[in-house]
Amino acid sequence: MQGYEVDDLVRRAQARDRAAFGELYALYGRKIYAYIVYSLNGRAHLAEDLTEEVFLKALENIDSYRFTGAPFSAWLYRIAHNHIVDYLRAQRKEPVLSLDSGEPYRAPFASDEEFLELRLDSQGLKEALRKLTEEQRNVILLRFVQDQSIADTARIVGKGEDAVKKLQSRALRSLKRILSREADDDG
Repeated sequence: MQGYEVDDLVRRAQARDRAAFGELYALYGRKIYAYIVYSLNGRAHLAEDLTEEVFLKALENIDSYRFTGAPFSAWLYRIAHNHIVDYLRAQRKEPVLSLDSGEPYRAPFASDEEFLELRLDSQGLKEALRKLTEEQRNVILLRFVQDQSIADTARIVGKGEDAVKKLQSRALRSLKRILSREADDDG
C-alpha cells in the first residue's frame, strides 16, 4: 500500500471511521505482533495480548498522530516498543527471558509453510539473539525482521541515528562471533 493511501486511512481513522482503523490493523497487525513476539522471546500468547493493547492505545491516541514525514508504522512501532518496555519493567520480579521457550511462535496469520520456514530459520538465531543486550536485540529486530530504516528505528527506540548505527554494528559483530563460536562447537 502506498504512503498516501495509508495517510488517507489514518485521516479517516482520526475522524472516527472504525473501518479505516480496521484496515490499518489488517495492514500492520501481523508486523507489530511479530515484533512483540520476537521481543518477548517467542511468548505467543503474551504477544497476542500486548499486540491487542498496542492497537487499543493506538486507537485511543490516533488524534495525537501528526503527519511529520515519518511513516505511520514508525508511530505504531514506537507505541509497541514503549508498551514492551513498560510491561518488562512491571515484570522485573520475573525473569525477562525464558530459556525454555519451546516452540517458535506461530503467528495467527501464518501459513504452515511460513511457520515451517520460521522454525527452520529461527532456532539458532533465537539463541544468538538472547545473548545480545536488549537494545541491540531491539535494533536488530526492527532493522532486519521488521525492515525498518535507520531513521525509523531511531524514532522507535528513542535514540539518534548514529547511536542506532553503532548498536546495529556492535550487535552484528556479536551475532557473527556467537554464531561462529557455535558453528565451531558443532564442527
